[in-house]
Amino acid sequence: MIKAHYRKSFANFKLDAEFEMPDNGITILFGASGSGKSTLLNCIAGLEKADTAYLKINETDYDNNASNIRLSCQQRQFGYVFQDNRLFPHMTVLDNLRYGYKRVEPHKQAVDFNKLIEKFSLTDLLKQYPHQLSGGQKQRVALARSILSNPHLLILDEPMSALDYAAKQELFPYLECIHKELTIPIIYVSHDLKEVLQLGDYILIMDNGKIIDHGDIVDLCVSQPLLTQNEGASFILQGNVINIDEKHCITTVDCKEHKLLLSGMPLEMKQKVRILAHAKDVSLSLTHVSDSSILNILKAKVSKIHNPDNGKQLIELNIGETKILSMLSIRSVNHLQLKPGVNIFAQFKATAIVR
Repeated sequence: MIKAHYRKSFANFKLDAEFEMPDNGITILFGASGSGKSTLLNCIAGLEKADTAYLKINETDYDNNASNIRLSCQQRQFGYVFQDNRLFPHMTVLDNLRYGYKRVEPHKQAVDFNKLIEKFSLTDLLKQYPHQLSGGQKQRVALARSILSNPHLLILDEPMSALDYAAKQELFPYLECIHKELTIPIIYVSHDLKEVLQLGDYILIMDNGKIIDHGDIVDLCVSQPLLTQNEGASFILQGNVINIDEKHCITTVDCKEHKLLLSGMPLEMKQKVRILAHAKDVSLSLTHVSDSSILNILKAKVSKIHNPDNGKQLIELNIGETKILSMLSIRSVNHLQLKPGVNIFAQFKATAIVR
């Protein structure tokens, strides 16, 4: 377990962030620009001195005012990948990679140098210089260099924010490789909900210098409006691919309590997916509609109706233990005579987020 608490006052801003996070896997740090994410990361990395500082990873204290402990950046052995990669421009890719690796004592080198180069598809780039690389290639080198330094914690500060869509898709498999094959705890900063869903399991939500919520991403997607404010109220379903109809390009995903159909998705059998759906895309019907183009029609029960907002009402529904959302007009809510306990059919399209 990782525990942290940092306070730092500025003229127009105050950081007061306290949180716990798992000591493995990817934890997402999510928040709007100006919420204090970069300041918090710099305090964690030891780049910035906080007024109050506490950081403990498992049994090791990195910051502890009460015990007069503040390890230097070098002593912390954290990896930090910035938005702009910060490779050494006068060094080849190979020398950039060796820079981090040679600083680790041989008996502490947890990653095989050559295997990582192969896994990150860097073999053909080793003799090139940073200015000869694409944006995605530079970030792959930066990631690999950080991992080779054998970090106790890896901090990724929006590593894909400067990349175009194609470059982001190129980098995703390598980020997932870190998640699946290495035991390094990772803090990953992002504004992109789909990026968050694809990479993370645990999330810290930051606003105005504070961690205002934390927990499992699937749960917080429903309960934390700050997470979905750009997409509107949304929910996540997750399951595994159990059937692929190649003729009609339809994939069936088993979500335990129900099965969902996805069209046009290039998925594979047994692949684990998360499915993102927006409340505004979920319509409700008192009866099962058979002559509809909507692929997913599921029996649900109304659990809560929120107060009206701009002529709309958010409806919470349960499909067994699974919670979904629907955004309806006040007129539709009244017409259907919705109230908690009413059985209903939910109809919606969905987008798969591959895990």
